[in-house]
Amino acid sequence: MTEELTEQQKRALEAIKASLHRMATKVLEAPRSEREAAYEIVSKSILKWRPPEFNVSDNEAVDFEAKYMSWLRALVSHIERSRGERGGTA
Repeated sequence: MTEELTEQQKRALEAIKASLHRMATKVLEAPRSEREAAYEIVSKSILKWRPPEFNVSDNEAVDFEAKYMSWLRALVSHIERSRGERGGTA
């Protein structure tokens, strides 16, 4: 982003990052063989949870879910690689 974020945008960004980190931690708690099921639960939860006051269209919800899941998978992969570099287990 080239423009400066407002305080509200900064708080929203931090909330999304915290959510991604919490979800990545939960996914990593599952055995590798069960991770796709964990991703599926997160995905379905995102699409189900859409408060009406947010006024989000179906297309916007699907777009957000796709991006969130992409970011989540990337974060899980990053954490796994980081643990491997340090000699830990994922």
